[in-house]
Amino acid sequence: MRILHTADWHLGARLVERDRLPEHAAFLEWLIETLRIEKIDALIVSGDVFDAANPPQDAVALYFDFLKRLADLKTVQAVITGGNHDSASHLNAPRELLKRFDVHVFGHAGENNVVDLGGAVVAAVPFLRERDLRQSAAGETITAVHEQVRAAIRAHYAAQLTACRDLAQGRPVIAMGHLTVLGATTSDSERDIHIGNLGAVGADLFEGFDYTALGHLHRPQRVAGNETIRYSGSPIALSFSEAADAKSVVIIEAAKTHTAEVETPQSSESQNSSLRRSNLCGVKLLPIPVTRALIRVKANRATLAADLANVPAGAWAEVTVKLDVPEPDLDRQVREAVAGRFEVLKVLADLPATAATPWQPTGPALHDLQPRDVFRELLQEKQIAGEELSAVFDELLALREQQITT
Repeated sequence: MRILHTADWHLGARLVERDRLPEHAAFLEWLIETLRIEKIDALIVSGDVFDAANPPQDAVALYFDFLKRLADLKTVQAVITGGNHDSASHLNAPRELLKRFDVHVFGHAGENNVVDLGGAVVAAVPFLRERDLRQSAAGETITAVHEQVRAAIRAHYAAQLTACRDLAQGRPVIAMGHLTVLGATTSDSERDIHIGNLGAVGADLFEGFDYTALGHLHRPQRVAGNETIRYSGSPIALSFSEAADAKSVVIIEAAKTHTAEVETPQSSESQNSSLRRSNLCGVKLLPIPVTRALIRVKANRATLAADLANVPAGAWAEVTVKLDVPEPDLDRQVREAVAGRFEVLKVLADLPATAATPWQPTGPALHDLQPRDVFRELLQEKQIAGEELSAVFDELLALREQQITT
């Protein structure tokens, strides 16, 4: 059985107020063709289908158009789980209808989110919100909350593994998850999942599963050097911090034997050992074509035009210019040097520490900050001892985000 793992589509996302819908449409077009050409039997999407709980209608239309084309293939089953950006109720609304087309949707956690795909059994675990894991109580410490959240996540996966094994009877067992695994590499475009990221877990949580299809982190990567625990990553770069990432999907070949061979040429003998112990006969990364390049450029003021000459036409760029002193019209100078060959979304000044002036902030722009960052900046500015206040703010923000996504 051939299974394709992807995640973190973030349909409806924008970058510095630019629409990403054409890029997402191109990816979904490529994905449909890939499912057909690669003879994929099952598609698994590990959360964050949409970028917001209330996505724009054109993003919703793109999603349903994809599902219609998927059903038209008549050869591919699908399992879709909700992420921390998704509204569970929004995803679940058409689930009974979609099930008739072999599309299984799980917006929120249940006691048994197990799907039998025939050649493999899947634990379709969506993003586990705190209310799915524990009941809060007055006077709890952050440490206590931390321990309860992680213990509950571990217990949930243990129960799913047991249910899957009972059904699988020797067939491969696959876990899905939308969470942070310790040791994985993050980027600027991800939102903390739990209060202070307390829900981060170790890779040992997934022992017993033949493959773990993760979502939430946007960089494609294996976890703890294990070929069978992977983040597929987002299909397009969602921030300039991902500009250099090679985006991909993961193709898994499931079998009933233990004679697996990894298909990624860079993998070492020690990295292959985990794959050989699983019921898989291959894991392959398939690169996603880039529709629009995101580029980070470093330039010097004296050689500005030459430094920008090699940026590909049509790209979106973040340009950082090294200066000796502040220049109030730097943005205009950069755009004139570009002459319309590509679009400059951000212009940043790289100044010596002593050259900073009150009218030229050296920190990130407001739209680059998360609410927690803004609150901590305020506490610092007011010289308020903020550890306890920060914890309370995090709890309030988490409650608000939970209300938005339900």
